[in-house]
Amino acid sequence: MNASAPTAPPTPQPASYSTPVAAPVFAADGIQAGATGREIDFNRAEPGAIVAMSKLMGRAPDSVAQACPGLRAARWPDGTTLYFETRPFDPPAFVGWRTATGQAGRTCTI
Repeated sequence: MNASAPTAPPTPQPASYSTPVAAPVFAADGIQAGATGREIDFNRAEPGAIVAMSKLMGRAPDSVAQACPGLRAARWPDGTTLYFETRPFDPPAFVGWRTATGQAGRTCTI
């Protein structure tokens, strides 16, 4: 048995989206998908959160990579960033967001 440190699974890149499905509404506990009633709540697994946010943004993030100790970040061209806490045995979990006008949850210092 090879005991190596677990690594985060690769994040699937969603298909190209040309039209956002709804405007993201940033909230203290996650992101709401406009008036659709759907949400991207904190603790959602990274792959699903990135696919859902890509639909709201109309495109996939420019990058998904380590951001600061213990956190990964998915970044979009307008500066919108979702943060994910790495976990030993599960996919990273959505724990924070930052935009040009605000932030919530756990984020890296700028």
